[in-house]
Amino acid sequence: MDKKRGNRIIGIAAFGLLLAVCGASSGSADETQSAETKEEPKEWLEEHGSCEAQDLSGYLYEHTSASPYASAEITIKDYEGERLETEWDAPSAYRFAGEADVTWRFYNSLAEMETALNEASMQEMDVDALHFLYYTFPMTENDHALDLYYILKREFDTREHPLTAWSADNGKLFYYIQETRKEENGYEYFYLNRRNSRVNLYVKDRTAYGLTLQNTPSEDDETLEYVFADVFQRYGILGSGWGLDEESLYWIDHDERLTELENPKRSFLEVRGIDENWEYAGDEGIMRYFGLLAEADYELPLTENGRMLSLHFSLAKEDGEDDTGLRYYLLNGFCMDEPYDMTVIDMETGEALQESRVSLSIELPDTITYPDLNGDGCADMRIGAPVHMNGAKAVEEDYTPPSYLLWDTQTEQFVRKTEKEVENSRRAVANGLTEEEQEEKSERERRDSFALVYELPEWADPKDYIKLTGDEMFEYKVQGGDSLWRISERFYGTGYKWTTIVRSGDAPKNPNDLPAGETVFLPEIFYIRKDPYSRGGLRSEGSFQIEQPDGFAHYFLNGDVTYMPWEEENQIHSLPVTNPVGVNPFHEPEDWEAFQAEVIRCSEELCPGRVSNLTFEKSHTEDGCDLYGYSFEYDTGEEILEYVDFFKFGKANMSEVIGVREQEPNTVLVNTVRYMAASFTDYGGKPGMGWGDGASPNVGADKWEYPYLHNLFEAANEQFY
Repeated sequence: MDKKRGNRIIGIAAFGLLLAVCGASSGSADETQSAETKEEPKEWLEEHGSCEAQDLSGYLYEHTSASPYASAEITIKDYEGERLETEWDAPSAYRFAGEADVTWRFYNSLAEMETALNEASMQEMDVDALHFLYYTFPMTENDHALDLYYILKREFDTREHPLTAWSADNGKLFYYIQETRKEENGYEYFYLNRRNSRVNLYVKDRTAYGLTLQNTPSEDDETLEYVFADVFQRYGILGSGWGLDEESLYWIDHDERLTELENPKRSFLEVRGIDENWEYAGDEGIMRYFGLLAEADYELPLTENGRMLSLHFSLAKEDGEDDTGLRYYLLNGFCMDEPYDMTVIDMETGEALQESRVSLSIELPDTITYPDLNGDGCADMRIGAPVHMNGAKAVEEDYTPPSYLLWDTQTEQFVRKTEKEVENSRRAVANGLTEEEQEEKSERERRDSFALVYELPEWADPKDYIKLTGDEMFEYKVQGGDSLWRISERFYGTGYKWTTIVRSGDAPKNPNDLPAGETVFLPEIFYIRKDPYSRGGLRSEGSFQIEQPDGFAHYFLNGDVTYMPWEEENQIHSLPVTNPVGVNPFHEPEDWEAFQAEVIRCSEELCPGRVSNLTFEKSHTEDGCDLYGYSFEYDTGEEILEYVDFFKFGKANMSEVIGVREQEPNTVLVNTVRYMAASFTDYGGKPGMGWGDGASPNVGADKWEYPYLHNLFEAANEQFY
């Protein structure tokens, strides 16, 4: 009995602490008011009542308290409960047995309530009955939902029972409660279990209602859960709600917020905004509110020599609009940037350099960063995308890309640029060119975007290029301290290609014996660009995605190649297949020569007089795969079509890409889809890749010696001849 009584005292003490931290400001306010008005505290008489346990929730909800600070000690004897079956769209319903005795007490302040309840905790209780404390008190203007959350979290939050905040009743009610964390089979589960929560605090219309269990009967007694649910569903539909984060808790009862930060020095003034599209929240729903950026100020070092700019942003007003408070947005249901007036001032001279309008994010005040985007030594602006969507923040740039403003040293203003123009400016600065000159240079490069580059410029970023090797060899004289591994790392980026380095016949046989001055031979190295504005090509060695050229229709085929009726539509057929003939069927030079001879034979026999400019290519990628391909022009009798077929051979699989298009002036098809086959991942021949042994042959397989590679001459012949 002593142990059980001790547990009850701990529970009451915790409840007293809850009242203290929730109502310290309210109690002080009451005492100050009493002192100013010199009113004597009122004496409240106890009230006693009883009802069937089945009617307890209605009794509590309809009770009229003599004071806004009230508590009820509830004792339920001979209790028993069950949940009733209801329709999916109907509120939960319960059936209870037993009598509920209720003793009401009223107070002048929360502090007075705490003292009285701590005294009541010393009384003996019947362990065969349920004992609850129900309490209610007003939240004053100095009591804030987020502050209360922080206090409760600090006092009651544990790993086993983390404190959470929720909205309910379509956002009109919010409450604090502890979840129960449970581990099963290595997985964590979180669920609401009110009987184990020391915090069951609900707030509606700035009034708080709480229910605390004083004693703890057996764990499997579900009646406890029913009592909690039944009591509080009177205040709102608890089954429909959302978890509240700290941002939504803040705007429940704040109208503005000022945030000040350093490096650079900046400040943000936010006002309370409303999401008019959050229709289920009604007029006063919690989920309607968000922080709307009203003003922002920056002190920005423009250059390293210390020139300072002051930037001021203010929410632009529509015609006839007097106030920016409680602005609506989310007109499209997801996100929308708001217009802001920007003023740029030289802080040394006070001169206004620029006045213009920009668009900023709604819920992320520090959405502007000032990196040197083009490398000219001056700060530029990167403005993040809107990040708000109905009821929650979204990941930045999920819906809209960021925008950029570059500092123009000639006009001394920030100028809006596209991402492509920012990249052009960066290249211009690196090359010592004007932006116009760089654009002309880039345009020339794009006309032959896959021209081989044998030596990267000093300013080039290696990530913008794909490294390839050919069959030609170049000489390298060994330096002191070199090894085959280090030479391979230097030229190929990995030491694992040391076996491709060729030594002369009189060199030491031991690969670790590499004397300085020896001449070794390495396969030639060249590069092709990964231009995001190109018409297609190799995006990366390890990516399964294809960079689809402009104007091409893209198909992943699980079966045979079937050419659709020609509708002036370019086509790329991508066919990852299991390679049944080994790592590389063309590894030996004579095998590759035999394949070329077979291609030439098929072109002449199947398409006599129709094929021209037949070209073959061969190279190797940095990830160790081999690339082979051929292209040709085909005369349909009405137009010239260009075909290309490329293969990438990995360790245990093969990828094939076929491109078809109308002939274009001054272009070569292979320069449009070149090396695209390399954009497939090597899956190691895992099942499900495509064809394998015993599968149907590819197009024209019966007309040549390579049934697992498509015969484009037979395909073209079937379609157009």
